Parts: sequence; C-alpha cells; structure tokens
Amino acid sequence: MFTAFQYRRLAGIILLLMVGLVGLCGRLFEIQITRHKELSAKAREFSSTTRVLEAWRGEVRDRNGRILAVSIPVKTIYTNPALWANRVQQISRTCGSLLNIPPEELAARISACIQRSSEKAENLPKAVVLRRDVNVDEWRAISSALMLEDFGLTRSNMSGLAKAEIQRLRHKLLFATENQIRRYPYETTLSQVLGLVVDETTGIGLKGICGIESAFDKVLAGKAGACVSAQDVAGTEIPSFRTQYNPASNGDNVVLTIDLNLQKVVENLLVAAKSRYQARGACAIVMNPRTFEILAVASIPSCESGNPGASPSETWRNPVFSDRVEPGSTFKLVTLSAALDLGLMNLDSSVYCEQGRFVVNTVPVQDHGRYGLLTLRQGFAKSSNIAFAKTALALGPQRLYNYITNFGFGRCTGISIGGETSGWIGSPGGWSTMTLTRAGFGQGLCVSQLQMAVAMCTIANGGRLMRPLLVSRIESPQGRVLQQFRPQFIRTVVRPQTAQLVLEAMKAVVSPEGTGALAALDRYTVAAKTGTAQKSNEHGYLKDRYYSSMIGCFPADAPQIVIAVALDEPRDGYYAGTVIAPTFRAIAEQTAALLSIPPDKDAPAPAGTYQVLAARSPTTRGHTVTKQGSLGMSGPRQTFAKLEKP
Repeated sequence: MFTAFQYRRLAGIILLLMVGLVGLCGRLFEIQITRHKELSAKAREFSSTTRVLEAWRGEVRDRNGRILAVSIPVKTIYTNPALWANRVQQISRTCGSLLNIPPEELAARISACIQRSSEKAENLPKAVVLRRDVNVDEWRAISSALMLEDFGLTRSNMSGLAKAEIQRLRHKLLFATENQIRRYPYETTLSQVLGLVVDETTGIGLKGICGIESAFDKVLAGKAGACVSAQDVAGTEIPSFRTQYNPASNGDNVVLTIDLNLQKVVENLLVAAKSRYQARGACAIVMNPRTFEILAVASIPSCESGNPGASPSETWRNPVFSDRVEPGSTFKLVTLSAALDLGLMNLDSSVYCEQGRFVVNTVPVQDHGRYGLLTLRQGFAKSSNIAFAKTALALGPQRLYNYITNFGFGRCTGISIGGETSGWIGSPGGWSTMTLTRAGFGQGLCVSQLQMAVAMCTIANGGRLMRPLLVSRIESPQGRVLQQFRPQFIRTVVRPQTAQLVLEAMKAVVSPEGTGALAALDRYTVAAKTGTAQKSNEHGYLKDRYYSSMIGCFPADAPQIVIAVALDEPRDGYYAGTVIAPTFRAIAEQTAALLSIPPDKDAPAPAGTYQVLAARSPTTRGHTVTKQGSLGMSGPRQTFAKLEKP
C-alpha cells in the first residue's frame, strides 16, 4: 500500500509534469504560431542562400568584327574579420604579402572594422573587401600560397586545436567572388563614341553612362539570374538542395558602322594637324553618302574609356555631335542649293560684288577681295560673302529658312547616341535684313559638324536626306543577327539636277582659282567647300579666334565618301584653305586606299611637271585663298558685334 506521503509526492510530480507540459505547449504555440514568420525567416537566412548570377556584358565591335569593348572576368577578394580576432598583426603580415597590401594598412582597416562593430554593439560583417579587379590567375596564385601559410604559429609541439585553427584560416580567411570589368583594347581610339561604364549601384554588373555604352545599355547589359539553395553551417552552398535556378541572360553585341582602320588613320591625322597648327581641338567625320553610314568620327583631344579619371571631363563629349558652332562659308552650299532649286539663279548668273563692300541697312558686308561682277559659280569658288548675301536677299527669309530646316538644321539628326545638339536657327519671322544676309553665308546660326556632314551627304546622294547610321546591327552572343539597322530615307530636299549643279560649283572650289585648291586629289575629282568662321560670345565676335572647317566628297561625279574636318582656334594660320585643306586631302587619299575606291581621273603627271606646278602653287593659292564668314572685316568692329546670336 502507498503511504500518504507517496501519494503527495506522486501528485507533486504529476503537477510538475502538467505545468511543464503546459509551458512546453505555450512555447510551441509561440514558436509555431505567434513567431512563426519571424523564426522561419531567420531559419531561411541561416540555412539557405540566394546568389545573384551576373550577366556577361556584350561586346562592341566595328563593322569588320574587331572588338572595341569587351568584358573580362576578375575577382573581388574578401575576408571574414571574425577570424582575425586576437591575431590581427600576425594575419595582416601574412595577407599583406599575398595581396601586395602594406601590413600596417591592412591591420588598420580590419582593426577599424572590429572597433566600429564593437562601438555600435553589432555583429562583425561576414565579408570585408580587401582587393577588387584581381586577375583570375593572380587569385589562383594567392589561393595556392594561402594553403602553405602557418600565420606565424610555430609548428613544433603544435596542439591539435592550433592545427585545426590553421586549417580553418587557410580555407576560410580569404574568399572571392567573380565579376567583370570593361576593357577597351584600342584605348583612346573611338573613346568618345564608345563611352564608359561604372559599377551598378547594387554592386552587380556594369552600367553605361555615356556613348554607345549608355545608349545601348539594356542591350549590352543582359539580364541577371538567381540561384536559391541550402547552405551548411559554414555557409557553403549545397548544390543538391537548390530550390530555384534562373540562369543569367548575357548581353548582346553591338556592331558599329565604324571601320577601325580608317578610324585610326583619321585620329592620327587630326593629332598631326592639331599639333602643326597649335589648335585648341580638331575633329572629323567620314561618311558613306549612299547609306549615310558613319565610317569614322574622331575628336582630338580624346580620352581613355578604360581610365576615365585620367582625362579632363570636357574631353568626354564628342564635339562632332554635341558642339554648336557657326559654320561660316561651308553653309553657302545650303544657300546655293536653295537658289538653284527654286530656279532663281543658275551657276552662270551674274552677281555684282560691289568691289568688296556692300551696305545693307547701314550694316556693311565685306569680301576679302575687291570683286566686281562674278558668276554664281565664281562667287562660290572665291567664297564671296557679298554674292551670297545678295542671294539670300533674293530668296527671302521664309524660303531660305525652309531649305535650311529641310536639310535637317535646327533639329537632331536622330543618330543612335546621346548628347547630340539640335543647333540653333531661329524663327524667320524675327529675322532682320542683317540676319538674313548673314545666314546666307553661315553667320548668326549654329550647327553641328554632324549636321554639316549630313547636308553634304544629302547633296552627294542626289538631294535625298537619310538618317545617319552609327550602329549597323545587334547580334546575340552566338552571332545571330537580332536587329539590322538599315538606311532610312527621310525626304527629298532638292532635285537631283540641283544636287549635281551644287557639286559642279563645289568642284570649282578645289580648282587653282578656288579657296580649297590644296585639297585637290591627283586621281579623284573632289567637290568641297571651305569655311573660316570667327568665333563669338555674348559680347560679339572674338579677335583672333576662328573655327576653320571643310566639307566635301569624292569622286565628285559619283560620290562614295563624304568628309568633314575642322580645327578649333588654330594659331599658326587660320584660313581653312591653308590649315584644313591639307588634312582633308590626306584623309581622302588614305580613305581611298583603305576602301579601294576606283579613281576617276588619269594617273598624275610626271614628277617634273608636278614639281613645276608645286613651285607655282604657293603664289597662285596664296592669291586665291580667301577669308570666309566674318573674317577680315575692315568696317567698324562694333557693327558686327550687333549680330543676333542664340
């Protein structure tokens, strides 16, 4: 029989069990019901891992498939600062030698990290970046060397615990993630067109911020993937427990219309011209007038896409696309086209050039020479401002404005890159007589060199305006064409007959009597126009600051190439016929050779004959090289400061 004491003890035990069971049920209720979401999230945090799979950025190539921009794999090396506790100095000496980081610097960084976590009562971060952009082979060498390190511990009489600690440090101290960096194999070549990239704010992938890298960022970047799987207590992924795996979609490749060999030639010639004439800058563009494809576009000084900090910020813009300039006399081809297309004049129409001075509403227009009666062809070849001021008066503001805008001035061309300027024309309703006459020879309005090249292409293409092409196609990483960009017709600006007449007039410019005689080619007929515009600011025209340019095409009767070249503020001379024409000729000659363009003229004369002509040319050309735009004003300087400006 049980005694009363035994019953009481049994009852107490049962009571304690019941209380424990109630407490256990309460705890289970809290865990499973009340805090289920919170604890599940913590469990997932420690038992599962989510990795973002970085997409590989696509390449940028030239028209012949040569790589202009490419991503290469690199490693970012991390450390777990928790493993450095109580041995910062020893480990920093070991890691410093492996990573080529001074041990003192490394120790200071880790100590500061440990101290910040202690002050804020936070857990140490699991990963701290030690080095970025480490070559894959270098990381392999570091990993191998790490396996041989003892971290300053003596091997003799080493305890099993110490040996385990060394193994832990060898395998867990340093780890790396793979990412990519952008490389531009040709460094500064085409850099202002290619642009540059920076790291995404998320730390995953690259983002284009200018040039093609920005304009086609979504195409090049691709789409990141994701991998969700379980991990062990040490944080290592267990691939067999993956619950989600979405592979990254690598970016597509962008193929440009640029010819790399021609691009290098143009850049080298611009460097030489800038140096020879001590210019502030130089730029050029070469196009195919049949398709409006851009074969080369360059600006000096240039920048380095792979090292943006090494170049001044202003060198990142592309002046051919982004800078607004007064074109000067190259713009006379627009006025000439309008007069011929409307039938108001023909190339043999006579214009009296007032012996070099023509006063319109008390404001003089002056020529560089005392010309009397000239045909329109002669006025164009000699670049008479008065001849084209009178032509503009005959056209009137509205008709001239219509042709200007039909050529595409005053609006962006629609080229597939950011930063393009629309230029500035102004409304014809506000044009005074002075504004009209100045517009006739390229003053009082602003254009880009791209717009001038497009206008020249339009004339060379029989009066048909098309959208300029910089990107040829988009290809998949496997080389399949995803999108082809084809020539896009916009409108007919002038009749084909008019375009041919304009080319006839432009051929006279490179004759011995014209302003562009130094641009003549031995085996090709050239149609071109020079322009030397005085630069201005809000206070008027600036003394001794000029923008010298030249546009043209060859072979003139069936144009295959259009070239526009400019020097900004040349110091050793500034007339376009002197400082630009030789560079135009050099670009044309090398373009013809590179692209195997058949000549349309007989072989050059024997050397002896050529030398005689060369000996005479300075006198002849020195007499005929003319001042363009606003040059050589002998009238009151303040009169021209009144010119209406944007």
